[in-house]
Amino acid sequence: MTHPFVPYMLALLVAAAVSTGLAAYAWRLRRTPVGWSFIGLMLCSTLYALGYALEISSSTLEGTRLWNHFQYTGIAFFPAFLVLFAARYTGKEALITKGVTAALFILSSLTLAFNLTNGLHHLYYQNSWISETGPFPVMILAKGPAYWVHFAYVNLSLLISNALLIRTFRRSATAYRKRTAIMVIGVMLPWLGYLVYIFGLSPNHLDTTPLAFTLTGPFLAWGLVRFKLLDIVPVAKERVFSSMRDGAVVLDALDRIVDFNPAALTVLPGLNPRLIGLDVSDFLLDRPEILEMLCPGGRPEADFKTGEGDSLLCYRASLSPILNRRGDSMGRILLFRDTTEQVRMTEKFEALAKIDDLTETLNRRAFVEEGRKEIQRAKRYAYPLSLIIIDLDHFKMVNDTWGHEVGDNVLKAACRSIRAVLRETDHFGRHGGEEFAILLHKTPPESACLVAERLRLAITEDPVRLEGGDVVAITASVGVYGLDRIGNETLDDLIRAADRAMYKAKEAGRNCVRCL
Repeated sequence: MTHPFVPYMLALLVAAAVSTGLAAYAWRLRRTPVGWSFIGLMLCSTLYALGYALEISSSTLEGTRLWNHFQYTGIAFFPAFLVLFAARYTGKEALITKGVTAALFILSSLTLAFNLTNGLHHLYYQNSWISETGPFPVMILAKGPAYWVHFAYVNLSLLISNALLIRTFRRSATAYRKRTAIMVIGVMLPWLGYLVYIFGLSPNHLDTTPLAFTLTGPFLAWGLVRFKLLDIVPVAKERVFSSMRDGAVVLDALDRIVDFNPAALTVLPGLNPRLIGLDVSDFLLDRPEILEMLCPGGRPEADFKTGEGDSLLCYRASLSPILNRRGDSMGRILLFRDTTEQVRMTEKFEALAKIDDLTETLNRRAFVEEGRKEIQRAKRYAYPLSLIIIDLDHFKMVNDTWGHEVGDNVLKAACRSIRAVLRETDHFGRHGGEEFAILLHKTPPESACLVAERLRLAITEDPVRLEGGDVVAITASVGVYGLDRIGNETLDDLIRAADRAMYKAKEAGRNCVRCL
């Protein structure tokens, strides 16, 4: 016939074995932030469960007292390792200073010392005896003042640990909540078992705390294997998420907002915790480029800008699926990468590619490109357009007489004079050698002729002065062609006509303007 205490003892031995196995499993993770504290916690659970199994199997008072002392090597230090584990698991290491850690282990050591020396002072247990009223003998303990200090210490440790874990659970992204929930349940079960025992609700005065390890152990073992609880703790993942330079918004399978990191607030300032659980489309009504990505068959990336002027920021949004272990979609994550510097550099290089190095005007290719766009706008909105060709007179003679450096200075001086007359809306480029082209925005032919004369005078009035006192005069032959309304004419048509007018100015003796 099986002795009545055997089922209890077997349950406790199973709990001890599982705790030992968990400590061994965690050994490979001892260098992680929570490794050592978890190992200590599991070893304390092992000593507690094993000691209590041997206590209830003992038939003498001396034997039960001996195994009670043995199990206290685990009971006494359980609160210390629990607080250390919870603080590190939730990222609150700052709370565990050297002073706090020392205080925890001093309290645990005093608990163990009072228990081991109880026969000298009876401050921990005032009395103990064997009760045979139940199915098997159990040691009854009359608690002393030192025990109630330990009681307060244990419950305060459990309260703090659970508060930290529950706080992390509430703040964690959905993907990490299962891990933290397992830890919360793993800590709550022994606490409930302890309260059942303290308030005298356990059967036959049994200590139900180590019996709760029978449930906690397998539960934690499942979590360790299934979710890799200690490989990367939730707070580490949260820190990675929070410290990402890219903005990130996590969406569930229905495109509802699940979480977002601080960087996302810079990209989407309207984000706030109240939006969690709401459809992201309602929030992104002013961002059609992002909404288009979310539609079936939408693009995986989109570029957009926020702000204006000096505060203009450029971003590239990308959308990636979140898959579970089976490859099923759990949701999506929107990432926002700041491309402002990249865009500015690209624009700078593009601008440089359009500029003539010497004169800092548009090069011929860029002028043609801008001119064709202007022609199209003039056709669409029916406004006048005029084109001017300027050719510097006797420029080859300047190079032959004074050298190419002086020739370069002549080109720069002429361009400086031209810019002083033109508007920002006009297009000005080097057409080739000493020849320049100007497309006057919304300017009819008669007005263009007046502008051309002002340009000629500005060039003439700004000669190049050399170091020796010599002055290199600059004159120009200017041709103008304009239309009050653009029909089928192309930019090439305007250039050819203005070029003919410029040659008429040369035939007329140079340093003059001719309009067609």
